[in-house]
Amino acid sequence: MYHQIRISPNKSLSDSVLPVVFGLIALPTVLLTLICLLMGLWYPLPFAVAELAALAWGFRFVQKRSKYLELITITDDSIIVERGRGKPEERIELSRHWSRVEIEPAEDRLKPNKLVLFTGMKRCEVASCLTDSERVGLGERLSSLIGPACHTPSI
Repeated sequence: MYHQIRISPNKSLSDSVLPVVFGLIALPTVLLTLICLLMGLWYPLPFAVAELAALAWGFRFVQKRSKYLELITITDDSIIVERGRGKPEERIELSRHWSRVEIEPAEDRLKPNKLVLFTGMKRCEVASCLTDSERVGLGERLSSLIGPACHTPSI
């Protein structure tokens, strides 16, 4: 048995469209600032530069977070969770036969629930970028793939 589940955030703005959207949002600011400069008013210039810098930082931050990836590989003996931005940076390996899947409720009602894989005292949170309903569905799927804890495989 070999299953692989790829988890990544919903990326609704592609890398090729990002500069176009930035330009469309920045265009009114640049035009108004140029009109003010032509009239001899330089006061809006620092504010326009600060606004465009904040906008660029925000787009860069969102683009960087959208590259997050989790890869869950389930084999006959183990569960391997790999995480990173674009490529695996962290790797956690759990024994499949001693694992269980749980959804931990959040401490605060405004925070999302957590989907956690347990193997003995080892704990690994997965699917942090998904919504609660997606997390519940993934938890059910993982439970069916992993099976009950302490289950000895048939030889």
